Amino acid sequence: MVVDEIQMGFYRTGKLWSFEHFGITPDVLVFGKALTNGLNPLAGVWAKEEIINPEVFPVGSTHSTFASNPLGTAVGLEVMKMLAEKDYEKQIMESGAYFLEGLKDLQKRHPEIGDVDGLGLALRAEICQVDGFTPNKALLDKMVDIGLSGTLEYQGEKCGLVLDVGGYYKNVITFAPNLEISRAEIDQAMVLLEQLLLRAKKEL
Repeated sequence: MVVDEIQMGFYRTGKLWSFEHFGITPDVLVFGKALTNGLNPLAGVWAKEEIINPEVFPVGSTHSTFASNPLGTAVGLEVMKMLAEKDYEKQIMESGAYFLEGLKDLQKRHPEIGDVDGLGLALRAEICQVDGFTPNKALLDKMVDIGLSGTLEYQGEKCGLVLDVGGYYKNVITFAPNLEISRAEIDQAMVLLEQLLLRAKKEL
């Protein structure tokens, strides 16, 4: 039995569910979190008919003191309706490709940017030593500090840049922007990211 708890669903990777990119058909699917955009706790379970049909899994098989939440259910239904009204697959794959292209362009100019990759609008960039491979947590730590200081500049205005840090060595920047991010906002992110990297290298 293949059970998949969706870490990247609701079109984050360009498909409604991330496993769709890989030809996987799970027996059971558990999803939540983005279902109500954080407004109200709600999760869901989808399963193959032979697993969850009423004869095998009749009404009342489960119980929870937090079940039957009308607000969460209403918001979750509305989210699913909104997702069906727009071609998010096309939009997010195109935005993700544009974002990834920007990261690869930065990578060409800065050897400290190691591996960059992504799927849809779930992207990452490793910050390394000049060999482009050895993790450089100190450099990324400095980038985080400068980004939070609010002293970057964009079009004559002061601003900051909040980085989401991950990876085993804490040297990976993960990017999961709003699904409606515009090309102009992606361009701004690339400018600020390069500015941040240049300043961090000088200050270390």
